[in-house]
Amino acid sequence: MGVSSGIASYVGDIPNPVGTFQWGAAGAAYAKYNFNPHWGLKLQWGVHRIHAADSLSGVASRDTINLSFRNNIQSAILNVEFNFWPFVPGSRKKKSAPYVGLGIGRISFDPQARYRGEWVSLQPLGTEGQGLEDKPGLKGVVEPERYALSAWAFPVTLGFRHNLRDKHSLGVEFVYCYTSTDYLDDIKGKFVDPSLLRLHRNGMAADLSDRSWENGHTVRSSGTQRGVNAYNDAYWSLMVNYSYSIPSRRCRM
Repeated sequence: MGVSSGIASYVGDIPNPVGTFQWGAAGAAYAKYNFNPHWGLKLQWGVHRIHAADSLSGVASRDTINLSFRNNIQSAILNVEFNFWPFVPGSRKKKSAPYVGLGIGRISFDPQARYRGEWVSLQPLGTEGQGLEDKPGLKGVVEPERYALSAWAFPVTLGFRHNLRDKHSLGVEFVYCYTSTDYLDDIKGKFVDPSLLRLHRNGMAADLSDRSWENGHTVRSSGTQRGVNAYNDAYWSLMVNYSYSIPSRRCRM
C-alpha cells in the first residue's frame, strides 16, 4: 500500500514551455500486488491539479488571445510495472530498483476559468459553440454536442524505488499520461462569432470564448483556429511515494 505527492502540469493548446513552467499539486493512493521481484500490478487513485494561461506562456500570439484555465483531474489507473533489478522489501541485496510502467484508466475533469472574480465551469458554456449546430450560421462549423467530462487515460511511468527498512520504502516517479480528449483546457476547435454565442447562449460564453477584449485587442474572426495543438491533451506528474509492504508467507527474501 502506498501514497504519493508531488507536482503536475499539462501539454495542450496553451503553450507551457519550461521557461514559464506552470504547475499544480498532485497526490495519489495505491495498492500494488507483486507477482515476483520484477513484476507487479498497481491500482491507483489520483488527483492532479493543472492550470495554464496564455499570458504566462511567453508566446506573443497567444498572449493576445488571453485564454486561461484550471482543472482538477481525478483518475483511476491500473498499471503493470517492471523492476529492472529484483526488488524485495526487507532484503539486504535486493533493496533498490529502477522501474517502468504502462497503464490504462479513466479520468474525470472539469475545466474552469476565472470570470469577474469567480471560477466558472467552461463545458456547460460551449465556448466553441458546441451543441449549436442547428442554429443559423453554425451548421457544420461547430461540434454537435458538448464534450464529455470523462476520458480514457494511458500513463507511461519511469521511476526508482528504495527499501528503507523492513516493510518501508520510498521512491520517486515521473508519469506522462496520454488522454483520449482534447478538452482538458476547454480548447480544441475554432473561434465562433461572439455575437452568435451571445444570441444563442449568453454573454459569459462569448466573453470566455476569446478574452482578447481584456487586454485591448480585437477578438478573432469566426473560423480562426483557437488552439495550437494538433493532438489530444496530456498531463504529467513528478511525485515522491511512500509504500508499506505486506509480505506473503510464500515470499522468499
